[in-house]
Amino acid sequence: MTRGRLAAVLVGVATVAIAAVFVGAFVRSWSRDEGGSYAPKRPITRASVTPARSLFGQVVTLRADVVVDPRAVSVSSVDLAPAFKPFRIRSESRSTTTGIGRASVVSFLYRIQCVSRECLPNEQNRGATEFRISPSPATMTGRDGKRLTAAVVWPTFGVQSRLTDSDIGLSTPSIDQPPTLPPISWAVSPASLGWLATGAAILLLLGAGFLIATVVVRDARRLRTPRLPAHLSPIERALVLAEHAAAHGEVPESRKALERLAVELRRRGVGGQADEVEQVAWSEDGPSEASVAQLASDVRSNGAH
Repeated sequence: MTRGRLAAVLVGVATVAIAAVFVGAFVRSWSRDEGGSYAPKRPITRASVTPARSLFGQVVTLRADVVVDPRAVSVSSVDLAPAFKPFRIRSESRSTTTGIGRASVVSFLYRIQCVSRECLPNEQNRGATEFRISPSPATMTGRDGKRLTAAVVWPTFGVQSRLTDSDIGLSTPSIDQPPTLPPISWAVSPASLGWLATGAAILLLLGAGFLIATVVVRDARRLRTPRLPAHLSPIERALVLAEHAAAHGEVPESRKALERLAVELRRRGVGGQADEVEQVAWSEDGPSEASVAQLASDVRSNGAH
């Protein structure tokens, strides 16, 4: 096997290996909605209040997300103990989401409302009255059995009167219904787009590997250079190398061996034969097996070796 063929095989194997690693490490994750390898070192909490400014008696939606690493925390044990007084809970729900790397997100959704005196806006201020709910403890159990806690800090929100002075005297107030948002839609499915991008990336990778292989495969040198006996003279060594290179079509190596032969012949005082060797070595088509064999026969017959 030549060096070029071995290099081409190695390039092909490396290209396929890189493509396999890419598919295994990235494509498998997003195709299964795993999303990579991200996972928090400790539980992370975040909270939101919607709307941030509401009218008296309007239902307010509170959402708390607890992000955990399921390898370190039992997801089913994650719980939240909120205290919303003077607001009352109208409805609540708990859900678990995966797909953010290796992390799991436990979400708590509460719809709260207050129509008691404690929630009345300040009559001296027609602006919004600020409310701050006490932080809620999120508790969970680690895989090692330890009890873990994390605080959910709720953002402040404002409540203002829905009545102006004219409304109080002349009209009957009503509660606005929350808007219904349309479902999320895409012009192109994210999964289809991901597979198309993956296919294009793999084709580009394979194409690059093919181009590299077509270049390196041209190296026709043998993997192993023949071992020459130590007792050979410099001229005989050059002859053997030239014959081996010519027999295997290794033109550059054949030229080098013949050039070395010409140098050794001049040292022996055979300049005319050295010029003939150089002409064959640097001929336009390169040394052929027949021309090298003829030179070797002439040199050996003249006793120059």
